[in-house]
Amino acid sequence: MKSKIVFGLLVMLYACSFFLRGEDPAAQMGDRVMEGVFFQGGYGMEWVWAGAAEFERAHPDITAYVWGNPRAWDQTRPRFLSGNPPDVFWGIHNINFWVNLNDGLVANLDSLMDTPAYGQEHLKFKETFMAGSLEEGQYEGQQYFLPITYAINGIWYNKGMFDEHGWTIPATWDEFLVLCELIKKTTDIAPMTHQGKYPSYFGMIYRGLIYKLGGEALLVDLDNLEPGAWQRPEVIEAARLSRQVIAKGYALEGSSSFSHTEAQMIWLQEKAAMIPCGTWLESEMKHALPPGFEMRVMPVPGFIDGLGGVGAMEASAGPAFWVPQESAHPEWGMEYLRVLLSRKLAGNFLQEIGSMQPIIGSDKDVPVPPATQSALDAIAVADGETFNMRFTSWYLELDNEFDNALGAVLNGDATPEEFGVRLEAQAERLRRDPDTIRFRRRLSGALAQD
Repeated sequence: MKSKIVFGLLVMLYACSFFLRGEDPAAQMGDRVMEGVFFQGGYGMEWVWAGAAEFERAHPDITAYVWGNPRAWDQTRPRFLSGNPPDVFWGIHNINFWVNLNDGLVANLDSLMDTPAYGQEHLKFKETFMAGSLEEGQYEGQQYFLPITYAINGIWYNKGMFDEHGWTIPATWDEFLVLCELIKKTTDIAPMTHQGKYPSYFGMIYRGLIYKLGGEALLVDLDNLEPGAWQRPEVIEAARLSRQVIAKGYALEGSSSFSHTEAQMIWLQEKAAMIPCGTWLESEMKHALPPGFEMRVMPVPGFIDGLGGVGAMEASAGPAFWVPQESAHPEWGMEYLRVLLSRKLAGNFLQEIGSMQPIIGSDKDVPVPPATQSALDAIAVADGETFNMRFTSWYLELDNEFDNALGAVLNGDATPEEFGVRLEAQAERLRRDPDTIRFRRRLSGALAQD
């Protein structure tokens, strides 16, 4: 046994030595190798390996060597710097997609988008993606990044608990407050909990409020860093309403210090009726689900006189996959993405992992988990009306300030007006910074450089 452990450590040290020298271990496997490096997290690696197996079935003369690491970018950065990156890549930590694009590290994918879709050759690859899901990975109208999942955000609730007590799903914000008051007064259950350690989760409620108050035009102005946008009345009102939930005692005591997994576990333990999150929730907590627990999602309640639809859902498919510009075989990296994001493998991803990929029809080929289906049903009820914001991936400094300022409001450490001042000040710093890559969003969702 001891000899096996020593041998394993030597193999690991040998592999690590390539990364430390900026070398490519795949190069030792021969010339006909497509290498992919991926973030290894909650989704696991089986779906990536399934993509490799399908790739090799389609191209038996090429070996698909794919591997993962929780710090994929940190592991491969020396290779990017030395000019020998992998053929396809996905990483999420310590990485700014747009800076990498500006630095010339990212290949243009327009040629890929016009190729026939894998398994649906009568369609172009770009025609298989859900409406709006490609735009978040475009710059100046050209495709550079492809999405991994189609995330739908909202307020999740315990269906069994709601059925038992006869609670109805609120459509408007006033109805939501009435429901919270009813739960607080008639049970020992908290109306809701939230992942207070990471205010971006409550940000799902906040973003829903500003869209439903101000509509898409307001979101576009905020994303475009329009002067004064972060101090508009709807922005301040959404912060006031967010704080109101906490001030009225509708959040479980201690929620402000909970991590995402702590808050979600407490919700599964039925100490709270609702929680903000995205459609990854069921997959993330699948090993902790109590028998018979049914989760469903509702839209962030809206306003009868608001400019955004009452039932609209926040949905996005942010930038994820990319092909490094200086890879040895960029065409093979693109081909791997064509296979990985096919209807067939997207269906497998949904069935095995429980999360949607933004591929049209992938939910028709396999059983859809009830939680995910409830999100799709909510969008259907809203006649397909969805919204999202782009500043969260375009301007990381603004996104960080948004989280910090929203957390301060929720904790009572800042007023809604001070929230607006902080965000407007950060937006102004970005407007004045000549090194900041600027984006422009239009009502159609198209991008253009200022």
